[in-house]
Amino acid sequence: MSTQIKIKTKKLSPKVMEKVFSQVSQFFSLLAEPSRLKIIYSLCDGEKSVNDVLDVCGSSQANISRHLASLHRAGILARRKEGVTVFYSIQDEATLEICQTVCARVVDEMNV
Repeated sequence: MSTQIKIKTKKLSPKVMEKVFSQVSQFFSLLAEPSRLKIIYSLCDGEKSVNDVLDVCGSSQANISRHLASLHRAGILARRKEGVTVFYSIQDEATLEICQTVCARVVDEMNV
């Protein structure tokens, strides 16, 4: 654990830490959906339209749109509109780093 994180959490009361743990749990439950991880992965190399995300993820538009909206509401993705086309990009680099780190660990454990 980084020293900075330890210092920030060490000063908090147990009651506040309960709230922190609840928020962290919600954050990880958001990422626990494979379709959302695919979406984040598809956006690693830059902004994409909804149609481009659909092409990469291979799911229905309704399903992808629902997951994009959830990730946007959580502040993980940024959204911009150009005419009728909606584009998404990674807004929260820390979340991207967490996903990449965990994926790298899993790949190492899989010996692929």
